[in-house]
Amino acid sequence: MVKQSVQANDSQDMQTYHYKQELRRTLKLFSSFAVAFSFISITTGIFSNYGFVLSTAGPAGIWTWPIVTIGHLLVAIIFAELAGRIPLSGYSYQWVTRLANPGLGWFAGWIAFCFLVIVVPTVDYALAPIIAEMFGWDTGSKTLVWIVIGTLVVQALLNIYGVKLATRINDIAVYTEVIGMVGIVVVLGAVVMYNGANWSMLTDIGTAATQSDGSYLGAFIMAALMGSFTLVGFEAAANLSEETINAKKTVPRAMILSVLLSGVIGFLLLIVISVAITDLPTVLGAANPIPYILQTSLGSAVSSFFLVLCLISIFACGLIIMASASRLIYALSRDNVFFASSIFKKVSPQTSVPTNAVLLVLVLGILAVLFADSLTLLVGATSVLPALLYLTTIAAYAWKRKELPKSKYFDLGKWRTPLTFLAIAWLIFEIGILTIPENFHSVAIVAATLLAIGVILYHLLFRKGIMEGRIGIKDRTFGFDEEKEDHSA
Repeated sequence: MVKQSVQANDSQDMQTYHYKQELRRTLKLFSSFAVAFSFISITTGIFSNYGFVLSTAGPAGIWTWPIVTIGHLLVAIIFAELAGRIPLSGYSYQWVTRLANPGLGWFAGWIAFCFLVIVVPTVDYALAPIIAEMFGWDTGSKTLVWIVIGTLVVQALLNIYGVKLATRINDIAVYTEVIGMVGIVVVLGAVVMYNGANWSMLTDIGTAATQSDGSYLGAFIMAALMGSFTLVGFEAAANLSEETINAKKTVPRAMILSVLLSGVIGFLLLIVISVAITDLPTVLGAANPIPYILQTSLGSAVSSFFLVLCLISIFACGLIIMASASRLIYALSRDNVFFASSIFKKVSPQTSVPTNAVLLVLVLGILAVLFADSLTLLVGATSVLPALLYLTTIAAYAWKRKELPKSKYFDLGKWRTPLTFLAIAWLIFEIGILTIPENFHSVAIVAATLLAIGVILYHLLFRKGIMEGRIGIKDRTFGFDEEKEDHSA
């Protein structure tokens, strides 16, 4: 009876928003959490950016991590309110369209699209050198390109086969990531404590203070980029809402839990890695500081074991981002506000997967890889795009926050207003640190260019149809008061 009641709730939710249930609901709480946790992927983010923190602000720069965690937890809490009321694929596109207007909603979808399709090959690029070294292959650019393309193809095939297989693999990968990260904290921590932890590293600023006018504040703020790059993507759980059982209850919990756990485990990892440093200049000279620290502290066999676990985690990260990107394309296409919508809104009757949307993500990922010379700049731009997307969404939420219906699953009540404006203040600050420093002006220009392209495409292809009501979301409802109307009976 309980299962039937949940299915009835999910079915009623789709009818409320005038959509058919085309995707297959198989995700429970752990799988929904795993989707969000894998997208964040502290393994990918910390392994890729720890060297930047050391060279920019010294080991003391890791203290920006808990600050960013709190800021992104605020965002996740607001997103949880929205996911609990509008449990639809397309997340910010759906939310902003209903809370603000269709034009701004389309731009939210465009920003999310740009971010997701570029991030997939970017994540796989972090995987390529590890695979090449494991098999003793040449680590030149051509080899890495072919590894990334091969990885993209495998990820696409797994996604096409069905969300159940992809998420099952991802569930396993979450276990390996948690085991790997906690294992490093415990094993490396024990070795470091036995040999004598270098606690002074936690306040060591390296050469940061001599990089400009002698002030450390600028360098410390720059170090926040590691957390800003890493602790994003938790909203992937919301993007797979239509494949989640009891989404209104499950998705909010999954998103908040993913940020909390990522923040705590990530910070413990950063502390242990930092106090394991015995010679900072040598570590700074290493191609990748964390593998170097692991190898010198634990030996090649143990460090290789942990690197294999990290490899699995990074692969799962790319796998889930591809799934999330395809669901966004599907959500835009079924409302006819995407290119060739009739093609990309199709769902396979056998697997209940938007196969064409997955293939589009694959093709765009391969194109990004083939133009890898410009990929670095695009990757930088994608660090700004999530913050812009979050700010746009929460600004729309702030506008309508008092009109939101009550939810029996997740409701902020009197905390809604203060948390909303704290989240907005954080995001404005974060966008500043991602764009104002001179080193990131080119990144800001690329992000602005992507937005300008969106403006042109919107006015050329979609604005008239949306304004006339021929395309887009027809009924912009954002739920009902569940305390007054319980449709679970």
